[in-house]
Amino acid sequence: MKRITEGALTQVYLILLVLFATSCIEEIDTTSFTYEKLLVVDANISDQAKAHEVRLFYTSPIDGDVDDTFNAATGATVWVEDNLGIRTYFTEQSSGNYLSSASFAGEAGKSYTLFITTREGKKYQSSVEKLVPAPEISEIYNRFAIKPIGQKANPTPGIQFFIDVEDAGQSTQFYRYEWTDAHQVIVPYLKKYEATPIYGIGDPIWVIAPFDIDVTECYRESRFDEVVLATSASSNGELREIPIRFSKASEFDVTTMYSIEVTQRAISAQAYSYYRKIELFNESNGSLFDKQHGAIVGNISSMDSPDEKVLGYFEVSGESSKRVFLEPSQLDEKVMDYVVRTCEEYYALEFEGDLNLFYKANGVPEDLLGDELVRRAFYEVYDYDSFTDTKFLAHRLCIDCRTRGSLGKPEWWP
Repeated sequence: MKRITEGALTQVYLILLVLFATSCIEEIDTTSFTYEKLLVVDANISDQAKAHEVRLFYTSPIDGDVDDTFNAATGATVWVEDNLGIRTYFTEQSSGNYLSSASFAGEAGKSYTLFITTREGKKYQSSVEKLVPAPEISEIYNRFAIKPIGQKANPTPGIQFFIDVEDAGQSTQFYRYEWTDAHQVIVPYLKKYEATPIYGIGDPIWVIAPFDIDVTECYRESRFDEVVLATSASSNGELREIPIRFSKASEFDVTTMYSIEVTQRAISAQAYSYYRKIELFNESNGSLFDKQHGAIVGNISSMDSPDEKVLGYFEVSGESSKRVFLEPSQLDEKVMDYVVRTCEEYYALEFEGDLNLFYKANGVPEDLLGDELVRRAFYEVYDYDSFTDTKFLAHRLCIDCRTRGSLGKPEWWP
């Protein structure tokens, strides 16, 4: 089971150029680096009928703006050709992003080659890549885990999602995985009113007005930011307990329903080796000169200048996906000891009078005042009885789903 962050790929490409042009020294003088403007190719096609994408960029100097690490390679002619000579052209939809038609799908057993002609007339070509089908994912399941998270590697309790694949050796022995997930958030309190502070001299004046937006149901979606690799080469054609996604327990505090979809890509041995080399570079990269691997060469080459280095990879893969829907009660029960059920811990309150007195925790004993001030800062008005001047308040996470998601149900949600 191997992982590499996608964001680290960008750093890898730049650092590799530095390693080519320097030797071990105590101080780094960026003015002495030799900069090469190299083409970077990020391309994948599968056997799924959809719009496939080819992304083309150029590297920029290591001391350039971090927001301009790659410059888009615009105006290129891009196509994929199969072993029968049938071409599929990709159209530039935005700077450096080229898409096929939405109906394009690769076919198992066929081989494909990527061709690129840049705006300047330079020609590039990938190696011939054969598409093999991906077996079905047998099961997705979860287990409580504690993992180090962040730069300080703080132990973090959460849920680790795994998959099993029973027929992992039927077509290839090498796989790459992606995931997307979504938290459904349905708040328990209907927001009918909102209180807005107007600031001036002294305490704010609170204006309570009707609220007419339905903020009861939201969805929080995320997707993989790392590449997960696995091989069945030594497992008799089966894959067991492949760790796909770790979710912190705190992410489930207001989750009503959770869904995760795992996509399995059957890749070639060469593609697997390529991703593994990048991972090894990341693991050893304590500093620029910690361990020099040299350039990680993909499967793209220049037809005009054979010695020109081209970064990136053209991946051809069979694809299979599996999705599960889970209620919080279906997670490993151990994780519930670490999930703070916000809407149960912060119960709804009724308050009559000036809201400034509520937020100042007026009347609360001195020894409890600090904690109560912090607690009440999370409360907001969700309903109001003008006849009795009663304000109904609850934790903001429990009255407005937009605090933990976005309005609008995903198309795939049932």
